[in-house]
Amino acid sequence: MSLKEPTAEDAIKLFQAIEEKFPSASIGGDKWYLSTISALTGGGVPEFAAELYKYIIAKPEFSTSEARKALVRRLREALVKCVSIVGVCRPLEAIFSIGAIERPEDKDYTFTRKDWQCDEMNHQRGMDWLGKLYKQNLSLPMKRMEAHKDFEWISKEITYGLYLSDRQILDDTDTQMVVLSAIMIQNLKNETAWHLRGTRRVGVSEQDVETIQQCIELIAKFAEVSLHKVPRVADIEHEV
Repeated sequence: MSLKEPTAEDAIKLFQAIEEKFPSASIGGDKWYLSTISALTGGGVPEFAAELYKYIIAKPEFSTSEARKALVRRLREALVKCVSIVGVCRPLEAIFSIGAIERPEDKDYTFTRKDWQCDEMNHQRGMDWLGKLYKQNLSLPMKRMEAHKDFEWISKEITYGLYLSDRQILDDTDTQMVVLSAIMIQNLKNETAWHLRGTRRVGVSEQDVETIQQCIELIAKFAEVSLHKVPRVADIEHEV
């Protein structure tokens, strides 16, 4: 491991490289920063979320307070979803770093989950999203949790019901940018494979998924984490 901490200048170069490389032309120009903030957070450098925020709001399209509020709602929702993938502390560090540099007039006080209930509707939302991503493969992870019912309940009601199926701010593809990035940056073999496949199943092309993985690898290099365990989209393409 290097003893040199990455700098703000290093981060800007990283963001420029990702923005240039990311397949925005085919999946949308508002996706690259969701993948980036999720991988930074999961990769152990959540404080660079502030540099990402500054980099984005310097663009002409974020010249108004309302545009910056809309942006932070998307970044915040990405970090909320990251809680279900990496735990609460790193996403907190990320959102605190953004909050510390936000202008007072840009503070957004909306609260998307204030009326959430762990009820049948929540359960069905979670199961619908699980079904869309896993399809005929859902029985395998569920079977692995048969003797661990707490994890089955968390997966259905909390991970998918509370967090990942919520569509008030981020759509299906947005959500997969968050989840795939936050999982892959942790060097997790099985879960990365499942969400490479899931990203393909929500309509992202094989080549675009490969390019997104290459962007996550740039962040891994920046964060000095290894991704030697994770598969590539070509490895799971036969399952799509």
